[in-house]
Amino acid sequence: MLRNKEKLFIASLMLLATACSTPCTKVYYNYCPIYPVAGKNVALELEKVSYEEYPATWEWIGRIDKLRQELELCRSRENDVE
Repeated sequence: MLRNKEKLFIASLMLLATACSTPCTKVYYNYCPIYPVAGKNVALELEKVSYEEYPATWEWIGRIDKLRQELELCRSRENDVE
């Protein structure tokens, strides 16, 4: 068992180490992923697909388009900071 003086010494060391440590700061996260472009071949295939046959696919494409818009906003904010 630790004696009272040893406990006080360890507590003092911990307090000193805490006081001397560097404070935590927020780091600015400045990374926007690059959105992959589908291309001409994908556009030609999508022109042949009807919404009635593949509603889930079209809903997913809508979410992908929203992601594209958000990435463009992210990139424009990234350019404003620099």
